[in-house]
Amino acid sequence: MPNRNRRSESGGSMKNKEISNSCSVAIGTNKDFMDDDAHLKVTYSPGKKGGNFGLPNGGKLILPEGLFGKKDTITCQVASPSQRWKYYPTLPSYEHITSEIYTLQSTMHPLKKSVIIQIPYYQIETEHNEINVKGKWSDENEWVDVGFLKKEDCSVELEVDRLGIFIVTFTPKKEIFDVTPQGCLYNAHISRYISVRFPKKAHDKPFQCAIQINPIPSDKLQLAKELSPGETADLILATEFIDLIPSTPCVFKRAVSVKLPLPTGVEVEEENDDIAVLQKTENGWELVDSKYKFTRTTVTFDTKSLTKFCVMQSKPDRKKRLPPAAQVLENRNNREKGEIVAFLNLQEKLWFLVLECMPQSKLESRVKEMSEKGFKHVVKEIVKKDEGTNFFRRPQKFQQPTRQLQVPPTCEINDGMKWEFSVVDDIKVNSESNYMENRELHYFRYLPESYRQFVIEPKTNEERAISGAINLDPLGIEDKNLKENCTCSIHIEIDEETVKAYFKPEFVPEEPEPKKEKVNFDILNTPVFKEDKPEVPVIQKFKPLPPTVMERLMRTNRKPIITRVERESKVLSGKSLRNLSKLVPEGLTLAVHLNLPDSTITGLGFDAISNGLSMADVTYKILLYWKRMCKDKKDGAVNSLTNALRDMGREEIANIVFERHRDNKELSPDAFTPLFTPYQ
Repeated sequence: MPNRNRRSESGGSMKNKEISNSCSVAIGTNKDFMDDDAHLKVTYSPGKKGGNFGLPNGGKLILPEGLFGKKDTITCQVASPSQRWKYYPTLPSYEHITSEIYTLQSTMHPLKKSVIIQIPYYQIETEHNEINVKGKWSDENEWVDVGFLKKEDCSVELEVDRLGIFIVTFTPKKEIFDVTPQGCLYNAHISRYISVRFPKKAHDKPFQCAIQINPIPSDKLQLAKELSPGETADLILATEFIDLIPSTPCVFKRAVSVKLPLPTGVEVEEENDDIAVLQKTENGWELVDSKYKFTRTTVTFDTKSLTKFCVMQSKPDRKKRLPPAAQVLENRNNREKGEIVAFLNLQEKLWFLVLECMPQSKLESRVKEMSEKGFKHVVKEIVKKDEGTNFFRRPQKFQQPTRQLQVPPTCEINDGMKWEFSVVDDIKVNSESNYMENRELHYFRYLPESYRQFVIEPKTNEERAISGAINLDPLGIEDKNLKENCTCSIHIEIDEETVKAYFKPEFVPEEPEPKKEKVNFDILNTPVFKEDKPEVPVIQKFKPLPPTVMERLMRTNRKPIITRVERESKVLSGKSLRNLSKLVPEGLTLAVHLNLPDSTITGLGFDAISNGLSMADVTYKILLYWKRMCKDKKDGAVNSLTNALRDMGREEIANIVFERHRDNKELSPDAFTPLFTPYQ
C-alpha cells in the first residue's frame, strides 16, 4: 500500500484550527454550542474529475481524476462526543487520543487509486511527545499504525488506497541505542544532560536500550503536595521521570555509570546531602545506594540495573522521606482535579439529559454556557460505601438522604478513565437512545468534550412529582481512596407541574376535508341539450378463426406486469408531521414557501384565529393540507418540504427530515435531540 512512511520535522508550536462545521473543534471556534449531527457527516459524488473536498472539523479530502464513476459516492462522518464509544480503539496507558474519529466509506471497493486525507488534531506538547496515526480498515477488525506526513497547520496527511476509521494519537518520545559486550558511552539527544556509560563485559550479549522522559509539570507537583501533604511534606523539587529501559531486563556484572540532570533551578558547586536519586524497583521507590558526583547542573551515580529514575531535592536531612513522595508523584502525575456533572433541559414534551466529565477548571464556564442554552446544572453527591450494605441505596422521594455525607473530597481524573452509570428510581431513558447498548462515560483528556446525552422520561404514567438518580461507579481503579472519591450519585427532582405538562394530551385538529363541488338540482334552470345519436358503425363479418389459431396468437412469453403501489414516506405520516409542527411554529410562513394558494393560506389563518388554535396546531393543519395536495408523496414531497424549511432558515431541521427519510424512519421526538445537544 502506498503509504507515506516518512514524517515531517516541521511540527513546531501550532495553534488549534478554527473549524466551522464540527461537533467539538478547537477551543476558539465560533460554532454554536447546540449544533446538529448533520454537520458531522458529508457525502460527495465527485464524478470522474475528482478534486478537493472539505471534511468536518476542517479536514480535507483529495481525490485523483478517474477514480470514481458518475454514480459513485464517498462519505465521511466524524463521531460526536456522545458516540465515540462505538469507534475508539483500546490503547496502552502511555498513548492518548488527540483528534476526532473519522470514518470514511465509499461505494467503490476496493479503490483503484490512492486518495489523500488530511485530519486535524488538537495541539500537544511536542518537546517530549510525538504524533502517531492509527487506522482500522473497513474489512478488518484490528487497529494498525498508518504512515503519514505531519503538516504545519496542526494536521496529518495520509495517502491510502483503503478506507476505514482513522484517529490521531500521541506517545512519549523514545530514543533507542545499541549496547555491545565491548561497552559504550552514549550521550542522549533527547536531553543533553543525560548520558549512560557501559563498561566492557557489563553484559555477555548485545542489547538495545531506550531512553524516555515523562515530565512533571509544576502544577502536578503542587497538586500532589496539596492532596498528599503527609507523604510530600519533605519534598521541595523534582526532575522528570527518566526511564532507561534495556530490551533484556538484567543485572549487570559491572556497574553502569548514569548521568542525570538536577531539578530546575538547582545548582550545586560541591557535595549536597539534600539531593537524592530515586529508582523504581519491584518493591517500590528506593534511594540509589551509591556515591554521587555533582557538577553544577548534573549528578552522576553507579548502578547495576536500569529502571525509572528521578532526582529530588528534600528538606535538610530528610532524604529518607523521599520514596513515599516519589510514589505519590508518580501516581498523580497524569491526574487532575475533575468534575462529573449533569445538565437537564425540561421542555413540555422532551426531557434532555447530558452527563459530562471535565476538568474542575472548566466547570464554571461550562455551567454558564449551558445555562444560556436552557440547561440546569445538577450537583453530584459523593457516595461513601458502607460495609455490609448495598452500594447505592434508593433515596426516599422528597426526603433528605439517610446516608451521612462527608465534605466532598477531590475527584481526580485521568485520560481514558471511565465510569459505569445507571438511571434509577422514577425516571428512565427513552427506548430509542443508546443507553442499553453502552452505559459507560469515558473521559478524553486531550479532546474538548467528554459526555453522553439521552432523552429521559417518567417511568410510570402517574401525574405526580418524581425523583430519580444517576449512579456512577468508576471502572478499573485499584486505589481505594481514589475509587471512593470518584464514586458519586446525581439526584434529579422534577415537580408535579412539569410532569403534568409532559402527560398533557396534545390537541390534534382534524384533517380539513377537501371542498366538494355543489350539485345543482334545479332542473328548471338547467339548460337542456339535445344529444345527437351516434351513428352505428357497420361491422364487417369475418369468418371465425379456429381455436388452435386463437390459442397460438394469444400465447405470450412476456411476464405479467405487476403494478406496485408506492407508499408515502414515513416522514410524512401524521405522527411525523405532528412532531415537526412543534419545532416549526411559523406555519403561515411555511405555507408560503410550500407554494400553497393565497386563498388557502388566508382561510387557514382565519380558521386558526376563530378556533383558538396554537401556532403548532396551525402548522400541523397546513402540513396535512399540503400533503393531501401532493401527487408524489415520497421523494418529491420530501424535497419540497426540505427546500421550504431551508428557505425559512431552518437548515438543521431540513437535514434531519432528509436523513430520516433516507433511513426510512419517522420523525420521532428523539430524532430532534441533536438540536439540543451541547457542542462547541
